Amino acid sequence: MKTRRLPVPALILALVLALLTGCGPAEGKKTVTGTGLDKLGTVNVISREEGSGTREVFSKTLGLFDDSTGRDEITEDALKEESGDKVIEAVSEDESAIGYVSLGLLDSSKGKVHTVTVDGKSLNRNFYLAYSGKLSELEKDFLTYVEGKGQEIVGENYQTVKKTTTFLSGKPKGTIKIGGSSSVASLMQELSDAYMQINPNAEITVVTTDSTNGLTGAMSGIYDLGMASRELKDYEKELLDYDVIAKDEVAVIVQKDNPLKNISSQDLKKIYSGEMKEWKELAD
Repeated sequence: MKTRRLPVPALILALVLALLTGCGPAEGKKTVTGTGLDKLGTVNVISREEGSGTREVFSKTLGLFDDSTGRDEITEDALKEESGDKVIEAVSEDESAIGYVSLGLLDSSKGKVHTVTVDGKSLNRNFYLAYSGKLSELEKDFLTYVEGKGQEIVGENYQTVKKTTTFLSGKPKGTIKIGGSSSVASLMQELSDAYMQINPNAEITVVTTDSTNGLTGAMSGIYDLGMASRELKDYEKELLDYDVIAKDEVAVIVQKDNPLKNISSQDLKKIYSGEMKEWKELAD
């Protein structure tokens, strides 16, 4: 039996309607809560500090970032923490708190927090190593390890970006100073420690700050390699070379006894903009 074909105008109309009805199917889903949310009082918003790559990815995904100013609209009432580990700590101690962190950091939470599903938005992002100028033999050897054999370590908590390969180091001597994103730092410390076991002639130091500091430090020569957990801006791309070393996800978290299970991206945006201040507003 022959398949009946739609006339071209009808086909175009059908495609348009499919796109309109198919975009963001999860956007219409409502926030799902357990019992007792209305008794938690004020929402205590936990955020990362300005300059954090995690904060930029989070605010851009929710539509809270203003590209013209390079700043976001996260409420000034938010408690600002300097690392993902500190966000986890703050949320784990407060049943009324909500925060966001690298998914790869949650192994250290020991069940003190749980993740909240966010409908309609992907919070995926890349981890970068950036550098300026010509790499030394040691830096080349280390990057070869990170993008090959080191992907075994990446794959333990993050999504790999390269195929794992065998690695034979030339064991060049020297030092490497790596600085930047606190989200990348724990992974980078693991990779550095493993590499120094293979090449005892190397001394690698990992400095934890934030993505912006890591990239500017790579530009100025303060760091040999800069860590970033956000996309590079146009001027950063012009001044730096960079490699994706892993893929991560930003997770929304609450304290383990908080009954929130699922939140719409619209409600999450209201909380982080300061428009929604009470937990009971989600339960209504």
